[in-house]
Amino acid sequence: MLSVVKEILSESIADRKIRRNLKSCIFQGLLILMCVYIALLLHQLFGGFIVASLGASSFIIFITPHTKSSRARCVIGSYICASVAGILFSFLHGYISGLAFSGADYALILICAAAAAATAMLMITTGLVHPPAAALALGLAADRDWFKTAPAAILGVVILCIARKALGKHIKNLI
Repeated sequence: MLSVVKEILSESIADRKIRRNLKSCIFQGLLILMCVYIALLLHQLFGGFIVASLGASSFIIFITPHTKSSRARCVIGSYICASVAGILFSFLHGYISGLAFSGADYALILICAAAAAATAMLMITTGLVHPPAAALALGLAADRDWFKTAPAAILGVVILCIARKALGKHIKNLI
């Protein structure tokens, strides 16, 4: 049993693929480092909940750059869907939290979950599927500074898409 485990760990498919694409793995990993750094700078400048979604988007865009969910149309479109849903649910949260009967914590949890679900439905119906955008919607629903956060997030993914387009011939799907 132990020898089987050792064999699996020493010669897994991922190990062979990484050895074959070591330069690409290092290069694309450095791209993610740079993009997450930019996302953190945007977070520092604008605040809000954009860091998690941009970090996940960086992974998808630079590790699987030739998939549908990495296309600029899907990435930017899904972030716009998320911004619309997140902002609408933020307004709803503001209205509900003013009502005397609502439990503030439970209302916020429900609003955030609904924003993520609405974003998923918008992405599916528009064909603009890029899953990390749902995290942005969730964050915007809870964010009182959505008017700064949403544009910063969209700017962030535009930067990611420009980098992906510029480097398109030099990056490949790693998984």
